[in-house]
Amino acid sequence: MKRIISYLNRFFFEEVSATGFGLMRAAWAFSVLFFMLGTAPDVVRYYTEVGILPEDLGYLVFRSEYRFTLLQYITNPQAVIALWSMFMVCLVCMMIGLWPRVMTVICVLLLFSFHERNLQPLGGGDTVLRNFGFILMIAPEVGAFSLSRLEHQWNHWKKTGAYLKPLKTNIWPYRLVLWQFIIIYVTSAWDKLQGSMWMSGTVVEAGFHHTHFVRWSKEVMDGWAWISPYACFYTLLFEFGWLFMLIPRETWHVLPHWLWKHSIKRILIFLSFSFHLGIFIFMDVGSFPFAMTTGFIGLLLDGDWEAFKRMANKKWKGKIIILYDGKCSLCRRSIFMIQLMDVLSRIKPVDFRDSTLLSKHAPDISESNLDRAMHIKTPQGTYFKGFDAFRKLSWHVPSLKLLTPLLYLPGVAPVGRMIYAKIAESRNMCSHGACKI
Repeated sequence: MKRIISYLNRFFFEEVSATGFGLMRAAWAFSVLFFMLGTAPDVVRYYTEVGILPEDLGYLVFRSEYRFTLLQYITNPQAVIALWSMFMVCLVCMMIGLWPRVMTVICVLLLFSFHERNLQPLGGGDTVLRNFGFILMIAPEVGAFSLSRLEHQWNHWKKTGAYLKPLKTNIWPYRLVLWQFIIIYVTSAWDKLQGSMWMSGTVVEAGFHHTHFVRWSKEVMDGWAWISPYACFYTLLFEFGWLFMLIPRETWHVLPHWLWKHSIKRILIFLSFSFHLGIFIFMDVGSFPFAMTTGFIGLLLDGDWEAFKRMANKKWKGKIIILYDGKCSLCRRSIFMIQLMDVLSRIKPVDFRDSTLLSKHAPDISESNLDRAMHIKTPQGTYFKGFDAFRKLSWHVPSLKLLTPLLYLPGVAPVGRMIYAKIAESRNMCSHGACKI
């Protein structure tokens, strides 16, 4: 009996990383914001009494049971526009993590309200977003990767010089998301087998020529028609593959060695993401690819993040040493942010004011030179300083990757070095965390 209770406790309440659900919160808010902004010109037409669906005609399309919408009571066009505008603001707050719990609850309830007021513009992706939104709303921890968490991290780092322990959450919300994928994919695959076009390999070609969904011209889609039988087989294969996720981990050893030594979940996520990316490239099916990708993020646990780091660092040796001024408030804040963004653990900060650390990591650079600009030392022993050091770091910090091409544009380097020199010259004017730059 104790073993059963212990297993059930592990099954529902095992502590896992909250990183996936924090990123899922942000991705969900971005997806909803992106597609709801598309309804901006039609708010009055879609969601009010003076639009295409007044309440007295609603019985034709409204759900008869389990229907929730605030717009059943808020009917004035100006009030609906105000509520929609508030929804957009709340989605931004949810995405960046300002009061993440409160904003998540508000955004999910408002999404239900607008969707249930008019079902006609909705697609399958909108249903998935509502399902995942409900799970986010009831999940015990969605505060990872939020401004609220950043504030706590900064206060703790200022006092102790160390970061807070990674956020943890119970595993049951993860299992709810996983169950959604199993139901969606397996039932979808089973339904496909009830007809003949998927088995004959012609349905993808037919979809490529559906004028409502196709993105490109007929000539372009004709050129890709040959992929249809392969895409049909691929789709059925990965959709039924989600049945593997019903096999308890304790019994995976019965599977072929080449299969169980890898993560079945990661393989399925990769195959599924590739499928939805293909749909997005070739067809316009609304929010569906975005909604499913949002759920994939919620399936990533501690082991998945560690596997990603190992893969990314497979050919990486050593650490990048950052020599910074521990007595400078601006420098400490910069190091704090860089370390937070260093998800691949490639950076090691060193306070050059500590003579022992300085002699160990950079004995050939004087303190006066270090005082003029931040220096970094690569694992190969090469030094960079100032703007060039930041530009070098951008190659190895994923959060800065988007900036890297811009930093190499003609004329950027001279301007960057000039701005950096100005900031470095003024940083000693900092006091109590504020700088007059």
